[in-house]
Amino acid sequence: MYYYVRLLKNTPMEAVIGEPFKIVFTITTDLTEATYQKPCKLHCHAVVRTKKALQSTGAEENDKDGDSAMAAVAATTATIITQGLAQGASLMYDPSTGFCTADIRFAPCMTAYEECQLVLSLDRSAFQPQVSRGAAAGGRRVATGPAMEPPEYEILPAWSLPIQLVPPPLNQQQKHRKVNKKYLIDTRQDLVERYFRLPPHLEICQRMEAIAGPGARSLLIREDATEGFMARHIWDSGVFMARYLMQPDSWLSRYMQEEKEKEKKKEKEEEAKNKQDDDDAQGSNKTEKKARKCLELGAGTGLVGIAVAVAFPELEVESTDLEEALQLMQQNVDDNGAFLLRKNMKVGFLDWAETDRQGVEPVEVLLLADVVYNEISHGILLQTILDYSDAHTKVLLGYKFRHEAEAQFFEEAKKHFDMQVVHQQDTMQLFVLTRKEQK
Repeated sequence: MYYYVRLLKNTPMEAVIGEPFKIVFTITTDLTEATYQKPCKLHCHAVVRTKKALQSTGAEENDKDGDSAMAAVAATTATIITQGLAQGASLMYDPSTGFCTADIRFAPCMTAYEECQLVLSLDRSAFQPQVSRGAAAGGRRVATGPAMEPPEYEILPAWSLPIQLVPPPLNQQQKHRKVNKKYLIDTRQDLVERYFRLPPHLEICQRMEAIAGPGARSLLIREDATEGFMARHIWDSGVFMARYLMQPDSWLSRYMQEEKEKEKKKEKEEEAKNKQDDDDAQGSNKTEKKARKCLELGAGTGLVGIAVAVAFPELEVESTDLEEALQLMQQNVDDNGAFLLRKNMKVGFLDWAETDRQGVEPVEVLLLADVVYNEISHGILLQTILDYSDAHTKVLLGYKFRHEAEAQFFEEAKKHFDMQVVHQQDTMQLFVLTRKEQK
């Protein structure tokens, strides 16, 4: 389970340095049905993105592997401007009010930058015991008060969309002519950004390190800042699945490695067989590699599909959902394009209620995260899974318990699939489903 910092009143598109604007924030669960019930302290920082110059490697002229885009992302760093906010960096979250407000002013030092982002994250220093030098203790550090109780679950930070910074007027009487004042009160930025760190063992991370040096690389996923469409939200099982599946020891990593070894063995056997034939026969006996397809159902923001496409470039991933989710999902795919060197990710429309699925072929991997919460759709969801699977398909289902009616889906699924729990984290589980042999 996770909690999410949420911006209920979004940041302006433009802000005059030194002039205040208000943010409204809270901390809720993924579906915003409950708020975090403990007081805590948040950091609010101004963050700017800077690019360091890289020596030319000729990638601009020959960019077959997307090296230029990859280098641009690898060379971009996020820097916290510690004195960037005039009022300081600490904000208190009070659960009794349901939401909290703060007036934000950018400090004069921000005139050096054209744009920045606000980042609200948990202040972990508040959970350390407070200490001071006490005279009675002979100058030694002594505890002066208990620390705040740390959260039981992780609280994910929120990043605003970029804010254009406008220099202040030269004097108080002079009216600034460039800034559009309505942006200071008009909440146009209805999205927030969240970042998910990529494991360093991934090939893409190693290539970026070779180009730009060491540094953490993260997926960027945007979601609706407020309640909005639930399909445009990040859900707990999506975070849980994406993080786990990218790890080198995950079930999917082991499966993909086993399949790779089987493929190598098969190629060696074919090569040995072809050596016994003449050159013409050798060419005709070569088997063409079949595309390895992965389909995500109910993808929402596309987090899980993007993570799998980045971690396993040998898979051709298609993330699907209804119309209202597709624009944001495509934006997230595009924003992470530098990590998708083989362009092995696409977005598509898929309605589980469709009845005409003639010609549909089973895929190798099916991804589903948090899709069984709505009992009304259990029947059409299960039929969709059956339509896109066969005995060789691996169905990976991320599940978080929400209510008792969800058990009905699993009872029906057991009639068609063998089910195995391969990973677990508090209330979340990852199931692998394989089709039962037809009798």
